Amino acid sequence: MTSSSEVTTTAGAAPEVFHHALAHAGARAATVRTSVPVRVIERAPPPPPLPRIDTVPLARALDSGFKAVRAQVETALGEIERECVLLALAAAESLTRAKCERGELALDEPLRALLDSRRRDLETMPATLRANPEDADALAPQLDQIKPAGARIELVRDPAVPRGQLALELQAARVVWSLGQDLIALRAKVLGEGAR
Repeated sequence: MTSSSEVTTTAGAAPEVFHHALAHAGARAATVRTSVPVRVIERAPPPPPLPRIDTVPLARALDSGFKAVRAQVETALGEIERECVLLALAAAESLTRAKCERGELALDEPLRALLDSRRRDLETMPATLRANPEDADALAPQLDQIKPAGARIELVRDPAVPRGQLALELQAARVVWSLGQDLIALRAKVLGEGAR
């Protein structure tokens, strides 16, 4: 191993020269240029780790909230559906009653059903069929084809009977079919037992 005095002596140069050479090399190094671009990238420190969250209570709360909202939506949709059905029934009733008043409602099927319901009684006793005069005029030509064989039925034009109603009288019994009753039955069938 050599000391610094030995290096100086061996090289044969004075320490001042040595210092000058070092300073000159530093100056040359400062003026050296390179063709490679130097980029300085500033990186933010990584974010701290997220705190651990217990998601079970949150999931339960969300599930409960969704169930409550779903129940409200289903209730609202049920009410809307019922109102739509009521509106459709009201429109159908209004249209049917208007057709009845204009004499456009065929009563042959209701009359056939009314007579079939009393077929046995009609075989043994005479009957009276009361109808509004305008309805009676439409039914008179069809009565012989509709009534059961051998039945004796007298058609009476009764202004007291509203249009769209048929009243069959057999001695003390009186059976009535009316458009209004059919519409009420239809409403009850569509809306269920709680129909108004």
